[in-house]
Amino acid sequence: MDLMKFKGVDNAVKMTIRLSIGYCVVLTIAFITCIIYQTMKLEKAYSQALVIDKNGEVYEASGMPASNMRRFEYINHVKTFVGKWYAFDENTYEKNITSALNLIGNKGKELLNEYNDVNMLNSLVQKNIRYGVSIDEIVIEMGTIPVTGKILFTQTGYRARGKISRKVEAEFSIYDVSRSEENAHGAKIEDWIVHYSAPIEDNQEEYNNTQPEKSDEHEN
Repeated sequence: MDLMKFKGVDNAVKMTIRLSIGYCVVLTIAFITCIIYQTMKLEKAYSQALVIDKNGEVYEASGMPASNMRRFEYINHVKTFVGKWYAFDENTYEKNITSALNLIGNKGKELLNEYNDVNMLNSLVQKNIRYGVSIDEIVIEMGTIPVTGKILFTQTGYRARGKISRKVEAEFSIYDVSRSEENAHGAKIEDWIVHYSAPIEDNQEEYNNTQPEKSDEHEN
């Protein structure tokens, strides 16, 4: 038996193994390099991306942590609720209240009972009054479980012979739910604790042709 032949075969196998390992190392390095290169290209593309809104305005897009984006949604959600629950007239009352109830949890039933107890709709009709709100400040604490916050706003009631305003501060918690057409932010408010300041009257005559504030302005 020719032992040299076996030695040659053994050397060939070892050479094949070395080449295979070498190819694997090269391919691995090439793959990692490609991933890094593509990641850098994507980051550069994101940093240079432009957004065109429906009005034709152009903006530069920038990356942002998901928690920051969620915070903005919570802010808009609470503003939308306040704009619907505290701003209305006899024509928009029922629509606003129905819409606002989709944005708040069980606390909404208590708030609705308060309106029903004073017969709010009848009061709007009889006194020819409308309400508007302006947001003064809103704070969302993302570090708490559940997420909590507070909002300060001014509610103004407009009548034919003047107006009356009061500061309202509300503390609340907010939690995530499934998104829907009625609740695009996928959130609901709970623990709505309200503090009212003393009302301030202004007896200067108001003109009834002033249009009621539309709560839809508080939505995105």
